[in-house]
Amino acid sequence: MALTLSTTQILELVLDAFKVRLPFLVNAFATDFSAEKAKLNQTVNARIAGLPTVQDYDGTNGYKANATDAKALLDDVPVTINQHKHVPIKLDFLDIASTVKQINLLEEATMNCGYVLAKSIADYCLSLVVAANFSESSVFTAANSDFDMLTNVREDMNGKGVNTLGRFGIVNSAVMTVLASDSRIASGDYHGQKIGEEALGHLKAIQGFANIWEYPDMPANGENQTGFFGTRESIILATRVPSDTNEIAKAAGIPQVASFETLTDEDTGLTLLGIKWIEQGTFDVYCTVAVMYGAVAGSQGGSAGDLCDYAGHRLVTA
Repeated sequence: MALTLSTTQILELVLDAFKVRLPFLVNAFATDFSAEKAKLNQTVNARIAGLPTVQDYDGTNGYKANATDAKALLDDVPVTINQHKHVPIKLDFLDIASTVKQINLLEEATMNCGYVLAKSIADYCLSLVVAANFSESSVFTAANSDFDMLTNVREDMNGKGVNTLGRFGIVNSAVMTVLASDSRIASGDYHGQKIGEEALGHLKAIQGFANIWEYPDMPANGENQTGFFGTRESIILATRVPSDTNEIAKAAGIPQVASFETLTDEDTGLTLLGIKWIEQGTFDVYCTVAVMYGAVAGSQGGSAGDLCDYAGHRLVTA
């Protein structure tokens, strides 16, 4: 009996790929994942948490004096949704699964679609990690990017008053290899930090960084970059759902030619749009998973110390 993945199943597998294959997308950056619909190049307001102000006790008004409105603790950050990506799948090819092995391969292939979609977002965000957006950097060759490098980056970030909670690192494979082979990291003090069955390294709770992830495809931006360290505010990512053209067609009395379905991840709020249609003539069935997104980073091209410049720290070789 043949098996066809439903649009919902495809969306679920793609969402899983976002969280499992590239966890820093949902765990490192400040995200504004929304099910709201948007148009390409539309500007939306993403929100990040701000800081309240400490007050003196007031003898007249007590503890309520100069209270900060909770809404004021959320800073609006304009983000242009300038990317519209999707991964099309031809279902007549996938509709051959009849054994458990084939079904597993089918699901794996679908998750790979999710991976490449997530990777397009990761690559876009990391392409913003340049000197024009982040003025702070540390120079280490890949061979010398060891435990001492982490100490140096931590001290530099502390010196700039960077938020001490939730710091992360994203490094290329050469740097992760040096870190994982450093005896000070591979020792019993950091039990469980060795790279196991998962090919991409992941260090936890080390030198003030909650997570350090390996990402082999750090952007070739001409700045000799091998890694990036930061806090959630360093990169702000916003996603939206493409407008449903069926709504326009329905209003105009045009017959529906495709089905549109959205699915929202309960943990992150990330929403994807699944579209399924039949090609007239061949009657082949197609499905695509789409998402729109945009991101801003650091000083957004401003001067040193502007906006969220100090929230990120580049690791370069020269």
